Amino acid sequence: MKFKALYAGVLVGLILLVLFSLGSGLWGGSDGLHWTEQLFSGVCHQLPNRTFTFMGELMAVNTRCFGIFSGLLAGWILIPVLKDMISEKKWPFICLLFAGLLQIIDYSGNLFLLWENTNSSRFLLGLPLGMFSSIVIADLFQSTK
Repeated sequence: MKFKALYAGVLVGLILLVLFSLGSGLWGGSDGLHWTEQLFSGVCHQLPNRTFTFMGELMAVNTRCFGIFSGLLAGWILIPVLKDMISEKKWPFICLLFAGLLQIIDYSGNLFLLWENTNSSRFLLGLPLGMFSSIVIADLFQSTK
């Protein structure tokens, strides 16, 4: 693996991203807008009915964003383990496209009242989108042959 320091830095950043997304339940409650909610306000709609709670407090991001962030971290952790399986292969990109398509299908089905997605389904569909996003860029961190 080349760029080990960069890989480690991104890993630390993703761990912090997931920890910060847990919100005021982890970092201590506040009466007003918590700093973690402010941190994510530009990237997440943070609707309370679409947000998990953690330690009795709403998380700083909605369930889909938390799934994506958790998936990014999981995929990043898997890069060294899967390095031979993903090196210069097309399947991670195809899986990423499929994960994106699942988001569109889920949103559309809910929009057209074909089904009602839940917080659990949003989280579970966000996981592969984040995971394959990390895995797709894994070739940047592999040794050249």
